[in-house]
Amino acid sequence: MKQDAYGEIYLWNRGMDRLVRVLQRLEAAATCTKQELKAYEVRLEEVRAELNADFAEAMVKREQADHLRLQRQRVEWEKREESRAQTESLM
Repeated sequence: MKQDAYGEIYLWNRGMDRLVRVLQRLEAAATCTKQELKAYEVRLEEVRAELNADFAEAMVKREQADHLRLQRQRVEWEKREESRAQTESLM
């Protein structure tokens, strides 16, 4: 389901936000240099951006396919309704 996919990407991004905050807090502990921590943060953000871009691309394709399918269903329904109306008017 679409909502499951959107929910998962939300959780992914929330987790990435938490990881970035952890890195920022580690700066106070001085376990690494500020530059090293920033490099880790940039890597995390790069991975996040790549996954989000891939997700968005996949969802666009899915939404376009849904749109076409639903449009075809609507057109068929309208044709049936028009045909039924014409038949009823002849009676």
